[in-house]
Amino acid sequence: MVKSIPEYVLMLVIFQLIAMASVPVSTLLILENSEKSLWSKIMARFNSYSAVGTVIGLGIGVFVLFYDTGFGTSIIKYLYVIAAFAYLISGIVSLFFLKEGKTNLKRERLWYLYTVRVIERIRYFPTHILHIPERSAGYKVPRFLKNYLITALIFMIGFQMFFIPYPVFMIREFNATNADVYIMYLLNSLMSASTYIPASRYINYVGSNKMLSYSVLIRIFIFILMGIVSFFVINSILYLTLFILVYGIMGGIWSFIGLSEVTSISNMSDPVIRGRVIGLYNSFNGIGQIIGSGISGFIAFDIGYPADFFIAAIIVTSGLLIIKKTKPPDTEIISRKKTLQV
Repeated sequence: MVKSIPEYVLMLVIFQLIAMASVPVSTLLILENSEKSLWSKIMARFNSYSAVGTVIGLGIGVFVLFYDTGFGTSIIKYLYVIAAFAYLISGIVSLFFLKEGKTNLKRERLWYLYTVRVIERIRYFPTHILHIPERSAGYKVPRFLKNYLITALIFMIGFQMFFIPYPVFMIREFNATNADVYIMYLLNSLMSASTYIPASRYINYVGSNKMLSYSVLIRIFIFILMGIVSFFVINSILYLTLFILVYGIMGGIWSFIGLSEVTSISNMSDPVIRGRVIGLYNSFNGIGQIIGSGISGFIAFDIGYPADFFIAAIIVTSGLLIIKKTKPPDTEIISRKKTLQV
């Protein structure tokens, strides 16, 4: 049905809108159907499975790229049809297996309005108590959560400024092929899939905010290092391999960053507004992707790729400074010694 580039872009925009709308819902369902102490572990497993799906999809793409299937480029249409059926099946399965979040009522605790004791004849005493769940309309997002969301936005702008022009830089400077780019994305997703579960363990021992700071610092160092290396580009297999490996390592680091952010936001949010905050977090990430992508295009082509990498490092550093200054509440740290004793 799609016959032009604008139509294809429009289709991708619509798909992304639907996909982003489902992300906070899935996250909220996981949180509401699990214990708070297990959030980081369960979210790690959820993201790990998602990354494995990405790896499988990219693997199919590599297979199609390397082997002549006889369909030519028309096979892409069939891949979209297969993907649509996969989404449809997953949606039907979710209707039967996913549980709605339950409203936890503590019946031994009443609102202050009902604690006034009324002395009356026994027949006038209430025999039932009606619990009305509170709505989030009257609740505001606390300032420290707003600061954290803004920081996540700044991080994403800096990250996208580095990642968006990165494949183009490799194609222009190293004559990277489509296969090289596919392998680069495949390695990135593979590293993410393999590090999500270890990331959840370290977050419990170190704390989500401290782990976020460590992971972001590593990315800043890599941004600066690649900015320096890009001044001395040599069209060789060694340099091409180095840049592919760095992109893969970035995927492993993202598992620590993404999981730390989601864990922190989930723990800091009041249950009444948790869904709204997670939705805002995903929205801010989407806005950061758009802003970072737009800025990187101008900087990379008008000033140069090294400048783009350095500016990305500066922007991410500014977000890290906000985290250090505001000091948002951290997750409870589990003692390794205590855990071993149990």
